[in-house]
Amino acid sequence: MKPQDLIDGILLEFYKKYNVRHKTQSNQLLNLSRYFNFRLKLIEIKPRKVHVAKECITKIFLSEHKNDILLLIDKIKKGFDINPYQSKQSFNVDYHDMMFNDWGIHHLHLNHNKEKAKDYFNKRTGDLLIIKFDKDNAYVITIKHHHDKNVWSDTDTIRSIRDNWNYLLKPFEVGNGNWNPKLKDSEIAIMRNKGYTFPINVDDKTYLMLGHGYASSGDNIAAGTLAGNVYRWIGENLELFNKDKEYFKVLLKKKMHL
Repeated sequence: MKPQDLIDGILLEFYKKYNVRHKTQSNQLLNLSRYFNFRLKLIEIKPRKVHVAKECITKIFLSEHKNDILLLIDKIKKGFDINPYQSKQSFNVDYHDMMFNDWGIHHLHLNHNKEKAKDYFNKRTGDLLIIKFDKDNAYVITIKHHHDKNVWSDTDTIRSIRDNWNYLLKPFEVGNGNWNPKLKDSEIAIMRNKGYTFPINVDDKTYLMLGHGYASSGDNIAAGTLAGNVYRWIGENLELFNKDKEYFKVLLKKKMHL
């Protein structure tokens, strides 16, 4: 047995338990990166304080989904599992959520019902709640529709965060809005599709790496870093692997956030 055999077994067990779609990659580092890609998108089940952007309050109360949105916000506050409101692709480790990778922002569907009782995901809605999570908070940014122009790359989303919670963006400021080229929202989407990490200008500010960034393959940079950390840990603990494989596995799972 090799350490890689343990990783492969742990991943298969995890994917089977949570019914996560995946493909086995020939590149072992990429295989583990895709696992962390999923883990980063997964919303931890815990109570959070909910903040609503001031300009979004009116949108909520005028929305045909008003009651659904208010119930969803209440569930976030109380620590319900919010993942059934995510895109079904969120449980596909090989799917690249471009807005999440680039800006660290989730989008949630608004329906509280399921097509079938056994389904994990809720029914889909055209309207979406655009929201950012951290460990203890949820920031409700806006409501958008799937078919809105540049829905995933609309810099008004970042503008709203700046106007309401500028402290979230401060660590990522790298200029005064004059970074060239000044990308249009549509061009941001094109650059993401090509796998580039790049700064964006929002009025008089320039921001870089608001989320996790892109590798040239389109993969989440943070996921690749986490995977690399696991392999470095393995290299530093080969002696333990040879002496006590069971204890090594326990520590390996902790390193994999399991």
